[in-house]
Amino acid sequence: MDKGKQPPSVKEKTTEPAKSNDTRDLPTKDTPREIIQVPVPDAPDQERSQENHAAEPVPEHLVWVEGGVFQMGNTTGEEDEKPVREVRIRSFMIGKTEVTQKEYQALMRDNPSRFKGETLPVEQVTWYDAVEYCNKLSQKEGLTPVYTWRENHISADLTAKGYRLPTEAEWEYAARERKLDMADGVYPEGEDSLAWYTENSDNKTHEVALKVPNSRGLYDMAGNVWEWCWDWYGGYETGTQALFPDPVRVTRGGSWNSKAPCLRSTYRHGGDPSKGYSDLGFRVLRSAF
Repeated sequence: MDKGKQPPSVKEKTTEPAKSNDTRDLPTKDTPREIIQVPVPDAPDQERSQENHAAEPVPEHLVWVEGGVFQMGNTTGEEDEKPVREVRIRSFMIGKTEVTQKEYQALMRDNPSRFKGETLPVEQVTWYDAVEYCNKLSQKEGLTPVYTWRENHISADLTAKGYRLPTEAEWEYAARERKLDMADGVYPEGEDSLAWYTENSDNKTHEVALKVPNSRGLYDMAGNVWEWCWDWYGGYETGTQALFPDPVRVTRGGSWNSKAPCLRSTYRHGGDPSKGYSDLGFRVLRSAF
């Protein structure tokens, strides 16, 4: 099927997954999908008081996001955005932009993107590719890698100093506008200065950081390409009907192929972690404790 053709979906989000000849440890429907996660420990009150500033210099390509408590979800959104609940987030540093093709090519010696350009976001990367990139970037900078492979199992030590994908909660916390976006997670619809989406993208990705950043200084948190998160997709509440027949990883943020309502910071979707999509990339994150 044509890579650019959009398949029918319960939620309009991603284009047809790219076909790849690379079968490196990618799971099939029969492959166990067990993922072991080491949770981030909750910070005691006295430690939280010390998180008001970065304990180390923040690299130029990252933005410091101070931890806090926020209401995750959307009371007026779709069913998978409910119920709204309070979530505590530890401070972290996150990529100022989505990973570009130049950055990805330099580290991975490969560029799977459909739309070519050094300053364009890399896309058609699988979730596994993104995890591998994070570990290689950690090793390059002398940091402890977060992810460990054992046969078909991936474990994540979220207390490690290395690079990783954001959790879904961290992504939403970073994406939310402190004033405009706190109430319902909605970006002003039709505002071309904020995002590349169906109304202005010309059906392709664009150079990162051309649109106005959000209040945290992060570019393209809405539009351009969807972004992989660490989590498996599931309902916030037990009993919530799943939107996908097979397990998928969470994707956030909308893309060049999305309509305006999909750009809100609470909007959720997912992708098969073993497949790449021409409107799906990622950004990196580092824990700050």
